[in-house]
Amino acid sequence: MIDRFAVRKSSQGFGVWDAAVNGWHSRQDLSEAEATALARSMNAGHTPREARTGSRRVSPAKPVLVLVDGRWWPGRLDWWVRETDGWYGRVTLDDTGARSWYPAATLRPANPARSS
Repeated sequence: MIDRFAVRKSSQGFGVWDAAVNGWHSRQDLSEAEATALARSMNAGHTPREARTGSRRVSPAKPVLVLVDGRWWPGRLDWWVRETDGWYGRVTLDDTGARSWYPAATLRPANPARSS
């Protein structure tokens, strides 16, 4: 995964989410600036993987909804990658601009009534 660590909001503030283990990597009471700086420094320490056979670029990016903490968030899907436990989509959230990887089961088309 390219951006392993992402900033997420919690009920206490902000924290750093580790996409590799699907869990929090830091305290969740940080300010957004502190969490962003921490996530950037942790991502800088990880070398991104090269694109593999099990990956697909989505061009142009497609509007999707992402299920995070029981709520659907609008975003743009620009990449799919197949991991050992299934497919993950890279989505940039519209509200925050945060980019992270989400399991396919937590993604759905933003406008399912319209087919493209």
